[in-house]
Amino acid sequence: MVDIAALARLAGVRKYGADEIFFHFGDPGHEMFIILKGTVGVFINSLDGSPLQVAVLKDGDFFGEMSLLEGMPRSATITALEDTVCLVIDESNFEQVIAQQPSLAFRIMKGMSNRLRQQNEELSFLKRGPKPEENDAGGNAAGSSAPLPLNSAIYPPGHKSYPATAPEAHNAYLFDSETLCPVCENKFPVKMVRSSKLRLDKIDSDLRQRFYDFEPLWYAAWICPHCYYANFNFEFKQVSDALKKKIMEQGQELKAKLAVNFSSPRKIDEVFTSYYMILQTLQVGKVDPGKAAKIWLRLSWLYSDVEDDEMCTFTSRQALEAYSESYFNTRRDTSVEQDQRLTLLLGELSLRLGQKEEALKHFRNSIVRKGGNNNLNRQAEDRIQELRTALSEQENA
Repeated sequence: MVDIAALARLAGVRKYGADEIFFHFGDPGHEMFIILKGTVGVFINSLDGSPLQVAVLKDGDFFGEMSLLEGMPRSATITALEDTVCLVIDESNFEQVIAQQPSLAFRIMKGMSNRLRQQNEELSFLKRGPKPEENDAGGNAAGSSAPLPLNSAIYPPGHKSYPATAPEAHNAYLFDSETLCPVCENKFPVKMVRSSKLRLDKIDSDLRQRFYDFEPLWYAAWICPHCYYANFNFEFKQVSDALKKKIMEQGQELKAKLAVNFSSPRKIDEVFTSYYMILQTLQVGKVDPGKAAKIWLRLSWLYSDVEDDEMCTFTSRQALEAYSESYFNTRRDTSVEQDQRLTLLLGELSLRLGQKEEALKHFRNSIVRKGGNNNLNRQAEDRIQELRTALSEQENA
């Protein structure tokens, strides 16, 4: 049994307030944590780019050991869901801790073994690649990587100005903070979301998460006002050193064409600008179709919210093309469930655009009996039945 009192004498003790982030996905890591008091949430990035809570850890649980032992980037974002106290073990005291608390080493090895076994089970059922006819159906995402011309002030044709502003209820879910831009190394203020207060209402068929009294989409994009670097808040620090100079140069061009700022309360026009600015940053390097797809999908949701059907269709088509390119034409290290979600989303986007036969193919690919998610299987089966009925009625008519 682990002697917590003895560990406390060897390791440091650190306190985190509710909604405080231990580390983000992709951050370098050289520490592991043992929870003494409190709860933390484990978040991964979902297909649409939003943080998805996959686990809750409580007293006695530990996390961060993989990065400490292997020196690899963090595999998830960890956030305190309430005031939390943790023991912190780092490279300087790890060997001493293990020497005096060998039972801790056994717990770490057991936890790593369980994770490795789960990964092996998923890999054994992982898709080996699309069938030839699926490649033809998916097509190439020519539109997903095409840059928006700067003389259009970053917006595509058809984009308008919209009157919506953030409701006062949003304030209860936000707090002010500041962050350091990884490109120009200047600090700037940001709005942080109180994850511990969010209450999930439902998940739409296209995997959009709906929360009571709050819309995270309005605050998920950050823009540095100094160099105009833009990215999702949960990926903001993930920028290649090789691209920083190009991003700075692009920022100088953009500054001459538009101003970026957030009002209080935030305006929907500013939210649209923030997502199109991420697309601009993305186009500095080699465009990642999966990342582009996340942006276009969120834009389609926002256009739907302001009831602009034409732009919702346009951005949905861009999202479908980019997700198709990501699924059919790029190498991915994904689990069975992640592939299920992606094919399900391809089906929903195809259905939204009236491509019923293509949607049917994607929904069929979403069903995985061994190693798959039963809820996703049921959603795909329901969609297949609805589509078969609709297609039958169409043929009879």
